[in-house]
Amino acid sequence: MRQLFRGFGILAASGIAVVSLASCGLVQGETHEDDSTLSGKITSVRFDNGSGGVTVNGVPHGAPTLHRKIKFRGDRPEGATHRIENGVLILGGCGNRCSVGYTVDVPPGIPVTGEASSGAVRLAQVGSVQVATSSGRVEMNGVTGTVEVRTSNGQIKGTGIKADRIQAETSNGRISLTPDTPADVRAQTSNGDVTLTVPRAGYRVTVDSGHGDRTIDVPNDPNGTHELRVRTGNGDITIRND
Repeated sequence: MRQLFRGFGILAASGIAVVSLASCGLVQGETHEDDSTLSGKITSVRFDNGSGGVTVNGVPHGAPTLHRKIKFRGDRPEGATHRIENGVLILGGCGNRCSVGYTVDVPPGIPVTGEASSGAVRLAQVGSVQVATSSGRVEMNGVTGTVEVRTSNGQIKGTGIKADRIQAETSNGRISLTPDTPADVRAQTSNGDVTLTVPRAGYRVTVDSGHGDRTIDVPNDPNGTHELRVRTGNGDITIRND
């Protein structure tokens, strides 16, 4: 069963942009939400929206769509904050005193890259992933391709990953990874538990923990095809077969 992430609301089913204005006059500012149908071929997604969060779902049917949620003070930013360049869907920011979050439906298997200062990143049924965030969790489901994820403050969770290489790093947060296929996995956190649930295969296993328990149920095979390398400064390490 495909798991998709839904962030802010229901995407518009038609090709007409739907605009709605929500909660005005609040202490934290105002909120504006709208929906768009994306035209043109999309071959990858890149986000650089500063703060606000990003959700990208790979959906096999229907036109690509985008839902946007802007929080702002003062004048509402005008115009689109996204664009398509040579097949790359670029999710941009909205300037000072403003944050913008996106929920996007695109064809499955599309690579996703990007950096954000704050906000959760949720990716489902996409291709290779190379993302970083200063503050916010990263969730992945059904990724097919190399994974490189980094966050300074937030947990990292990945399920149903099909990749040769997975790399996950956070300064403060748990890491939980469940690849569908054998892979080289490197997981590191300064503060948090690390759990790897891997398919049966031959693995070279290396673990390093400053404070915490270790439960290693996967045998260390010096001749293993793949490597599991886990490090945590403060937290438990669990490595097991699925």
